Amino acid sequence: MKFSLYTPFARYLSYIILIVVAAFMLAPLIWMTYSVFKPTGDIFRQPFALPVSFDLSNIVDAWQFAQFGSSYINSVIVTTISVLGILVFEGAAAYAFARLNFPGKRILFIVFLVGQMVPAQMVVLPSFIQMSFLNLNDTLLSLIFQYWSWAPFAVLFLRASFLAVPKDIEDAARIDGAGRMTILWQVVLPMTRSAFATIAVVYSLWIWNDFLFPLVYLRSADNYTVPLGLAMFQGTYTTYWGELLGAICIAIWPPLIVYLLLSRPIQSSMATGSMKF
Repeated sequence: MKFSLYTPFARYLSYIILIVVAAFMLAPLIWMTYSVFKPTGDIFRQPFALPVSFDLSNIVDAWQFAQFGSSYINSVIVTTISVLGILVFEGAAAYAFARLNFPGKRILFIVFLVGQMVPAQMVVLPSFIQMSFLNLNDTLLSLIFQYWSWAPFAVLFLRASFLAVPKDIEDAARIDGAGRMTILWQVVLPMTRSAFATIAVVYSLWIWNDFLFPLVYLRSADNYTVPLGLAMFQGTYTTYWGELLGAICIAIWPPLIVYLLLSRPIQSSMATGSMKF
């Protein structure tokens, strides 16, 4: 007897497996959400007990502890500017690789492919020396420049989305008198907005949660981002668990909001089929 994925038993079994997996993934988030309202002493003394009262002191203390509020604002600034720059610069490079003909195009594209294969840890030291030469270390600009230059995946992904746009549509717009920039802004970009939304979400999550680059380039606590700010809650001999949970609850909201706002274009992009590389 062959096992079919379309039988009621298989369907119910898949539902059960998905529910169990979702429960394991959501359990830490749910525990953190209600534990943040408990006093620090009760977090591990009664880990599964619900809070008696909703006390916001952990969240308030987290915002004021070790300048975490400043770290939060720095992360918002760095993530916003970096993602916007990636969409503009990498989007322009992707369109050039997809539609323009220029000398050395194939060689430059191979360079981008190689950049996708090189681990970020290998370029930390050369980039640090470069930022020191430009006197940009310990500034938010050093992070922004690194994120702008370290996004080869965005070029490859957006190039694939541009190649998926039929040339006949662009030719029809060109016959109607539209220039290249008009075609790009009014024809191509509206048809590839799902790909841009995907890149925005992917790089927003990466930049918001990145620990390596801020650890290397930032030294002053005034310039710390959220990952470094969270590390400040763990001391040599103790960890401020209540304030740490409060800081995490504050930190998860921006990427969650970005995903909720852009999830529909991403899902539609996944449902439209494969892209051509």
